[in-house]
Amino acid sequence: MHIIYVEDNASNIALLERVVHQTGDTLTTFTSAEEAVRSISSGDADLILTDLDFGGDMDGLELIEILRERGIDAPIVAVSAYDLPDYVQRAEIAGNDAFVVKPVSVATLIDLINAYRPS
Repeated sequence: MHIIYVEDNASNIALLERVVHQTGDTLTTFTSAEEAVRSISSGDADLILTDLDFGGDMDGLELIEILRERGIDAPIVAVSAYDLPDYVQRAEIAGNDAFVVKPVSVATLIDLINAYRPS
């Protein structure tokens, strides 16, 4: 399974790299929403994980909206420390499929990946 991760924190990227190594999947990372928007096309990923706060001009909510507008139908999971109900709801409206609150354990990441693994 190919996973795309949009995240600007090197420690979080390293954690997912370790998990993907364990699960035998492949991973592409982008460190900004802008970079991801320029690069992601339909069919590129089986699962997209994205942070919501990059500190740039575009946040993860905008990224999700743009990807959905472009017809990207891969599951998108928001992975964020922002767990306020309003923010979770805004992410759902933007088009994400699930919301995971940081910090995320290795076991939770493995379970998440397996939940979206094509059968």
